[in-house]
Amino acid sequence: QSKLRNRTAVCGVVGLGYVGLPLAVEYAEAGLKVIGFDVATGKVDRLNAGESYIQDVSSEVVRHHVSEGHLSATTDLSRLAEVDTVNICVPTPLRKTKDPDMSYVVSATERIAECLHPGMLIILESTTYPGTTNELLLPIG
Repeated sequence: QSKLRNRTAVCGVVGLGYVGLPLAVEYAEAGLKVIGFDVATGKVDRLNAGESYIQDVSSEVVRHHVSEGHLSATTDLSRLAEVDTVNICVPTPLRKTKDPDMSYVVSATERIAECLHPGMLIILESTTYPGTTNELLLPIG
């Protein structure tokens, strides 16, 4: 908590799509260091080059935060060990049965659990049903 107040926390965002990238930029705007995680090498490469692929986030803003060292992206999920907070922003597409496909959330949670350390704050941002954190995520960690 004090790391967030004094802006020394390192924030992680897993999933750099239309929810994750704007969130990562907001953390950087607040003066926090952000590591974005995504499985798509193309997204990671574009972000590290200072280029946005999301309409609501300008490349100019991304370029500024990357050049200042406040924002970086990686496909290396072992770097989750470096973060103090992590927001899970992965997709939950609907199946044919109209229930959310939780496989991306489960996969992200399993990788986070491997790097879990005392004081780490984990926030589920992905769209899902009430009770997901208690029923699905807590048993993994």
